[in-house]
Amino acid sequence: MLMNGRLIDHPDFQDVTQSWRLGAVIFTLRALGWPVETIEVPSPTEHSPDRVIALYRLDGKFTAQALAMNGGAV
Repeated sequence: MLMNGRLIDHPDFQDVTQSWRLGAVIFTLRALGWPVETIEVPSPTEHSPDRVIALYRLDGKFTAQALAMNGGAV
């Protein structure tokens, strides 16, 4: 999803992967050296007025580098 240039959040990840483990995936990618960006977005609810959610993205230049290193196939 990140390699396709998508900005993803937890519901998007869950819909595609059937997994609640987005945080673990982002942690692993970062541990492997991928510069995944986090964008924090206020998302208050009645019960949690200070709630913030995270959106994740990978800058397109890193996607291009990965594609070039892999011969254009991902």
